[in-house]
Amino acid sequence: MPLPLFGSARTATAFVGAKAKMLPKLAGWAVPLGVGALWFVWPAVDDTWKMEMGLKADPQAAAKAVEAAAAEAPKAVELSPEAVAKVEDAYKAPEVVVTEEEKTADKLMAKAADSGDYSELEGQWDAFLEKAIKPGEDDDEDEEDDEDDDEDDEEEEEDDDE
Repeated sequence: MPLPLFGSARTATAFVGAKAKMLPKLAGWAVPLGVGALWFVWPAVDDTWKMEMGLKADPQAAAKAVEAAAAEAPKAVELSPEAVAKVEDAYKAPEVVVTEEEKTADKLMAKAADSGDYSELEGQWDAFLEKAIKPGEDDDEDEEDDEDDDEDDEEEEEDDDE
C-alpha cells in the first residue's frame, strides 16, 4: 500500500512486511495463476503485436513466399504418349505389364466366352501346360514328405510317453 490509510508510514511498512512473509507459502500458485491469466488474456492480445514480437507467423509473408516459389518453379515437361505409357508401367514387374499380345489374347478369350467355342485357345493351354510341368518331377514327393513328418511326430510322441 503506497499511502498509509489507517496510520503512519511505519504502520504501512509493518503491514506490507507481514504480508510479504506469506509470499513463500503462495509461491506454488504463481505458475498456475500465470497460465490461467494468459489463457484468458492471450486471445485479447492484438495479432500485429504477436507478429512484431515473433510469437506468431505472418500469414501474408507466408502467402508471398508461396507465390514467389510458384513463380520460380520450373515448367512441366511434356512427354510423348509412349513415354507416358513407359512411366506408368515402370513400377510393375515384367510379368504384370500387359503386352499387345496379351491384350489380343484377352480379346480372343472374350470372343470365345461369348460364342462358347474355346477350340482356338487349346493351343495356348497346351503350351502353358508344358511350361508348368517339369518333366521328371515326382508328384509324390510332397506325399512322401508328409509321411516322413507323420512318422517323426509319432516317434516324438513315443519318446514323450516313456
